[in-house]
Amino acid sequence: MKNRFWAAAAVGLGMCVATASYADALKLSLSYEPSSAHYKWAEWAAEQVEERTEGRHSIEVFGSGQLGSEREVEESLTLGLVDIGYVGAGHMAQRYEPISIHLAAFLWRDLDHFLAYPTSDTYEELTSAYEEISGSKVIALTYFGQRHVTANEPLLTPAAFEGVKMRVPPVPIYMVFPDAAGANSTPVNFSELYLALQQGVVVAQENPLPTIQAKKFYEVQSDIMLTGHMTDGYYTLIGGPTWARLTEEDQGIISEVLQEAAAGASADIIQSEKDLVEWFRAEGINVHELDRQPFIDIVRPTILTDDWPWEARHIEDLLALGAE
Repeated sequence: MKNRFWAAAAVGLGMCVATASYADALKLSLSYEPSSAHYKWAEWAAEQVEERTEGRHSIEVFGSGQLGSEREVEESLTLGLVDIGYVGAGHMAQRYEPISIHLAAFLWRDLDHFLAYPTSDTYEELTSAYEEISGSKVIALTYFGQRHVTANEPLLTPAAFEGVKMRVPPVPIYMVFPDAAGANSTPVNFSELYLALQQGVVVAQENPLPTIQAKKFYEVQSDIMLTGHMTDGYYTLIGGPTWARLTEEDQGIISEVLQEAAAGASADIIQSEKDLVEWFRAEGINVHELDRQPFIDIVRPTILTDDWPWEARHIEDLLALGAE
C-alpha cells in the first residue's frame, strides 16, 4: 500500500515537472539598453504574460541588440529564431516600403494626431499588407520621439534655413524638410557630428531631444528649434511561426499585454521630452517654439507627389484624421 502511494506521488510529481518544462519561453529582442523606458516596459510585459497565461508562456528580454540589429531581427522573426521584436519602420520598409509613411515630414499636426494613427484605416491597410508579405503579426506602435533642429542662432522661418549647412542623414525621407527650406544638406557620420558642429563643418543638425542631450550637442549649439518635423515610432512584431503556435486565447492575452506595454513606454517618452525642454532651458539653451504652418506649406507638396512608396491618398487620409 505504502509503495503504491509513493509510486502515485512520483507519477504526479513527474507530471508537474513535465508540465512546467513545457512552458513556452518566448524571446523578445529590442535595441534599447536596460535603462530605457522601452526595456523597462518590455520587462513589465514579460511579468504580465507569465502571470496572465498562468505560466503557459514566459518572455526572456534581450536588450541592447543582443540578438542582432533590428534588420536582422525582422528577418529572424519570419524564421522563428526570435519570437517578439521591436523594429523600426525603416527596417520593415526594406520588405514593404509604404510602412514608413509615419516618417513623412510635417505630416502630424501634433502628438495626439500621431497617437491616433493606429486607429486609422490607413494603418490597418498598411500593416495588413506588411503582415501578408512578411508573415509577422503587427501588434502595436510605440512612440519614439520627434526630431528637432539645433543651431547657433534662431532658425524660426523657412527663409532662415536658406543656405545653412545642416547635417541630415543621407536618406531621402529625412532630406525632404531641409531641402524644401533651401538648407545645404551635408552628410556627416553620426559618430563625428559633435566635432563637426564644434569646428563649424556644419552649423545645424536635427535629432530627438534625448539624443541631443545624450550626445551633448547642446554643448556646441546654443539654440533648439522645436520643429517636430518628423515623428518616429517602432512596431512590436510577433513572428509568424510563433503566432501560429499560440492558441487563440494566448494570442489575445499576449497582444493585450504588449499593447499596454507600448502605451506605457509611449507615455514615459512623452513625459521625458516635456521634462527635457525645461532641462535644456535650465542649462542656458534657447529653446524656441515656432509657427510650424509655413514649414508645412513648403513641405506638403513634396510628400503628396508620386515619388514615394505610399500613395497620395494615404497622406490625405492621415491629414484628415481627427481634423474637425
